[in-house]
Amino acid sequence: MTRTFLRTARRAQLVEAAIRSLADLGVEGASLSRIAEHAGVSRGVVNYHFPGGRRELFEAAVDEIYDLGRREVQPDTESAPSPRRGLASFVRGSIAFYARYPIHLRALTAIYTSRTEDSLRRDERPEHATEMMSVADLLRRGQVSGEMRDFDVTLMALTIRAVLDTAVGLTAAGADPGVLADELVNTLDAATRALP
Repeated sequence: MTRTFLRTARRAQLVEAAIRSLADLGVEGASLSRIAEHAGVSRGVVNYHFPGGRRELFEAAVDEIYDLGRREVQPDTESAPSPRRGLASFVRGSIAFYARYPIHLRALTAIYTSRTEDSLRRDERPEHATEMMSVADLLRRGQVSGEMRDFDVTLMALTIRAVLDTAVGLTAAGADPGVLADELVNTLDAATRALP
């Protein structure tokens, strides 16, 4: 095994330990010592791989969660035969992701809702901006194709994000993800589709 492979594997292990620590303890409780304990390594190992401290490690955790979400949701959304079906795939895929990875979503929520010096703001993250642009582009394509009515795509993208943020909490509270997805797909389709 190469040194680069080992370094990458160790960083991935530490990011996963950070995600679990954040989900269990929140930002305030997820100290580097606790994260090291979760990973079964010394704090020095964490400091070596993340010399920027907790903030650097939390940024890596956010990157990993967004990458995982993209891998889970994007393929079906992009391969959908129409923008309306793409929106439905995006909503269904997002809710399935929330249900499949509750620890990751608890960690992400902890990072974004904390107000410590190591917390991160979602609206400042490039991953969030990319997701919002993708949703807005999907909506624009729906309007151009005539499948979707005329509306402000930025406002609708923000509305969809707010609906999905609520779905994170509902899923965590035990809502049936299939029923929730069906209801939200129907609601958002009714809000966006062109009338005959």
